[in-house]
Amino acid sequence: MRKKQRIVPCLVLMMLGIIAVGGHAAAELGDTNLFLTLDTQWEHSHEGDTFAVRADVKNIGEYPALITRIHLENIPDNWDVHPHQQLILVLMPGQTKAKFFVVQRGETDATIYATAHSYNAPLVQSNMIAIPVSLWIVAALSMVCGVVLYRETKIRKKQEK
Repeated sequence: MRKKQRIVPCLVLMMLGIIAVGGHAAAELGDTNLFLTLDTQWEHSHEGDTFAVRADVKNIGEYPALITRIHLENIPDNWDVHPHQQLILVLMPGQTKAKFFVVQRGETDATIYATAHSYNAPLVQSNMIAIPVSLWIVAALSMVCGVVLYRETKIRKKQEK
């Protein structure tokens, strides 16, 4: 076998060993907690815009978080996200790591968020980011809220009499 052909099986065996040891170590280490925030960069208000999404994962627990998976959620079908998920093998207590996703926006609007979990930490959800909030939607919501507020004010005035 050539050197390159021997490296691939070795890497596969190493990854399987890390996963097996990680699962066993997670049971011995104890549970921990994660904190996740989401932020975007660059222009993302028109169809075809490409922008970066940054997910910051912080271990706020007492034990290391093992094999943490980060996913973007609520992504419409006509959007492209690369990569689809990010991995952090070990996240020590108090440590924060940033992971980046490149998103190409489709024609539909969306409110996206991220989720993260590891073998010894429960699933957490990040803040939500509206991409973009159309001006017409804001105007319509404002009008509906105004009508509801006007109606409630009239009802309360009638009740006072």
